[in-house]
Amino acid sequence: MRLLILSASAGAGHTRAAQALEAAAREIPGVEAEHWDVLAHVDRLYRKAYAAGYLAMVDRAPELWGAFYRASDRKPPRGLKEKLVHAFDRIEFAGFRDAVQMFRPDAVVATHFLPAQVFAPARRRGRARFRFGLVVTDYDVHAFWVQPGADLTCVATEELRAVLVDRGVPSDRVVATGIPILPAFSVPNDRRMIRAALGIRDEKPAILVMGGGSGVGSMLDAVAAARDAGNVHVLAVAGRNPALERRLRTLAPPAGGTLTAFGFVSNVHELMAAADLAVTKSGGLTTSECLASGLPMVVRDPIPGQEERNCDYVLEAGAGIRTHGAASLRYKLGALLADPARLARMKAAARGAARPRAAREILARLLGTGAPA
Repeated sequence: MRLLILSASAGAGHTRAAQALEAAAREIPGVEAEHWDVLAHVDRLYRKAYAAGYLAMVDRAPELWGAFYRASDRKPPRGLKEKLVHAFDRIEFAGFRDAVQMFRPDAVVATHFLPAQVFAPARRRGRARFRFGLVVTDYDVHAFWVQPGADLTCVATEELRAVLVDRGVPSDRVVATGIPILPAFSVPNDRRMIRAALGIRDEKPAILVMGGGSGVGSMLDAVAAARDAGNVHVLAVAGRNPALERRLRTLAPPAGGTLTAFGFVSNVHELMAAADLAVTKSGGLTTSECLASGLPMVVRDPIPGQEERNCDYVLEAGAGIRTHGAASLRYKLGALLADPARLARMKAAARGAARPRAAREILARLLGTGAPA
């Protein structure tokens, strides 16, 4: 069975979800899977405008992004506007569709709505001869994800399933599976060994601070607030931001604790296993990974739109708190660390809301391979 996994490099979450599906597919005998970035098959200017435009907006003008997100969260366009969009897609994605035809997949699964839009006309005419699945990567369903032509749409929760059905997607084509994350998050970790390897040789709380993509100043404020929250260890992840990493390495550690700065890491599951709480943005994948790790979230400055709605889910589940600015973050961290019973309840709530085997379930549903292992 040939499986094509599609993502779009407009935000890291879509790619990470696709990588999780690819890892799960490798565990299924007889399945040959490939992961493609759909934007790698289009014109460079289009790719830059689509991906870089989104990233620039959420980073530099988040309120503008939030306004666009809310304004566009309505029924997809119909009539002349829809025809013009599809006509443009037919031209821009012609090479991509040819590549898919040459691959001859039995099934296609996308972690971004763009491929669903590209395939929609062919599917309506019965020319797409593969089973098509769509995986929503947030704890929300925007109108862009309403794609009735998909054979299967996988969402994070039963509430989102009800929302999609209300918006016209056939009920037998929507299933609540959770958001796919890498298999490493479903495997128990030796917390004591990981902490020792990180230089943490006591039981003081460890705070994981992530979100380098949100800007140097914001991240530095968050790390400083974590450092000042008490007698703690701080694990600060700058991501693909070397300037930020250098700045983090100049910060003084907390009194009696440590401050360890990282650049891009591939062992987030280990850092989460070592930590007692995470100060982070509320992206869909980060949220799912924290829940699977039983790691309470202290959400700072969520991007208006999908991140705010992800944050709402965390708060409703009892698995996190939200802060507003550095002073709020410093105060709430101190209060939370001083209340170990509350922190324990939040850890239990996170585990209760987790779906660490979502990738396996999605593929089992799409490929008809039976119940997930």
